[in-house]
Amino acid sequence: MLLFGTLAATLLPAEESSPASIWKISDEDSTVYLAGSVHLLREIDMPVPPAFDRVYYEAEEVIFEIDMALMTDPSLALKVRDLGTLPEGKTLKDSLGPNTILRLQSYLKGIQMPVGLFDRFTPGMVYLTLASLEATRNGARPELGLETLYYQKCLEDGKPSRGLETIEFQMSRFNELESDMVESLINEALDEIDEGTANLDAIIAAWKNGDAEGLEELIVDQISPSPQLQEVLLTSRNRNWVPEIEKHLATDHDVMFLVGAAHLVGENSVVDLMREKGYEVLQLANGQ
Repeated sequence: MLLFGTLAATLLPAEESSPASIWKISDEDSTVYLAGSVHLLREIDMPVPPAFDRVYYEAEEVIFEIDMALMTDPSLALKVRDLGTLPEGKTLKDSLGPNTILRLQSYLKGIQMPVGLFDRFTPGMVYLTLASLEATRNGARPELGLETLYYQKCLEDGKPSRGLETIEFQMSRFNELESDMVESLINEALDEIDEGTANLDAIIAAWKNGDAEGLEELIVDQISPSPQLQEVLLTSRNRNWVPEIEKHLATDHDVMFLVGAAHLVGENSVVDLMREKGYEVLQLANGQ
């Protein structure tokens, strides 16, 4: 699903004068920062571009896609397992074609995992697990993701935080897609296994350098040929978040929204929708 290209200078660390993947909306007495996140990062991706810390310290509250207090609850793993498990008596073979099943088994064998690992998973859970396994194999770790880093800062500083969505809602997104579309996503992910490092490098480089067009090309443009996929995974959620942003602009508090960077770039992104409503949305630089 993801493109990769020539990285060259884009692999350099973000400089103070470069754009940041953060957008700012202000009125007379409040500011909302829309900060684009990469959910999993690697040691080599550190440090986080400096604008993120500056925005965090200016904000009086941080809002994540999901309440991070719940994400760090030990019971979450059981909830995710239950949500991602097929009904009793059903197996993945009832949902996916035989060739896809064989490819998944071959993949698991190749990474020395039990070949039956996915047998009771829903197709959506298979896709999410594939992405997680590959990110981990490429050195990405959840404890280095922006959500974890800034939630830990919130705890240390006593800064309030909350979430926009529930884990149940996020996982239900795949239930809204036709089964052959989810199967296609799984096969595309398998097709790109060998390109995983290059894809991750390209996305993180674009994010670090605030390259909105690059992020749009690498992520959003890959799902835009499928209107249903883009609507379910991005656009409908973006529309849901706009009233939340407006609600905070109506207060006298400064707030940082930390959401996946794909939600902030391209047509029908949160940034685009806010501009359509007449708001001035400014992209910050790392030096700002």
